[in-house]
Amino acid sequence: MEKRCGGEDMKMVKKINQVLILIVTLMSLSVLGCTDTSDDSQEDFLVNVKLQIAGSTTVLPVAEECARVFMEKHPDARVFVSGGGSSHGVKAVADGTVDIGCASRDLKSSEMDANPDLVSHPIAKDGVAVIVHSSNPVTDLTIEQLQDIYAGTITNWKDVGGTDSVIMVVTREEGSGTRDCFEQAVMKPIKSEITDYGIIQDSNGKMRVTVAGSSQAIGFLSLGYVNSDIKALKLDGIEPTKESVVDGSYAISRTLWMITNGAPNSAEQAYLDFVLGDEGQKIVESVHFIAIK
Repeated sequence: MEKRCGGEDMKMVKKINQVLILIVTLMSLSVLGCTDTSDDSQEDFLVNVKLQIAGSTTVLPVAEECARVFMEKHPDARVFVSGGGSSHGVKAVADGTVDIGCASRDLKSSEMDANPDLVSHPIAKDGVAVIVHSSNPVTDLTIEQLQDIYAGTITNWKDVGGTDSVIMVVTREEGSGTRDCFEQAVMKPIKSEITDYGIIQDSNGKMRVTVAGSSQAIGFLSLGYVNSDIKALKLDGIEPTKESVVDGSYAISRTLWMITNGAPNSAEQAYLDFVLGDEGQKIVESVHFIAIK
């Protein structure tokens, strides 16, 4: 009897061991399965994702190139980028028309009051260069001279060391972040408005083309848009360069922003992480802006 009991006990022990082995095996497979699912889920949220981005024409080259490379890395994601100006970008993200708004100026207090959930994400630094035709002999203006030109007090190039010719003032449209930055740095200190006789252009690209096409023109645009078609002037002896923007010696500088309505969702955060990562910040530098990091 004792032997039978011992034999049955041994059988029971073996069965228990087998059950334990099975349980451990199943648990291991479950853990592995969870790990695989977790890895897949890191990419799953980018499958069939469509991000709409719009706003500042200054930020446009950064947003477009980052979108292109981002989609190469995530072939199932689609990122659509357009301009429209900083004010358009702020309004569009606030009302849900786009996922991310772009602005080349700080949010206004009125915008924050109306849309308190807006979150600004700094992505780059920039300067606003004052530009003239490449043949213009003027190379340097004081801030006071620039103020007088845009206020309409100085109207002839000979009054600032140039030829005897009428100055053609070119400015940006209302709502432009570049115009807002220029007004804050140049016109606000003297509490003056830009002259009504200025020619208005609605993008950095059009500003550059207009100034490049007239020997009498003066304008302003993002430092990232300066090329050999036009000449950037010194202000109070300081050239508009990345170095002078970073050290604060150049008079007109700003931060470039991407804006979300509330905390970014997973897809928006993935794009912002790319823009702010090493590769995205290299793109910022490649289009002639200044990396935020």
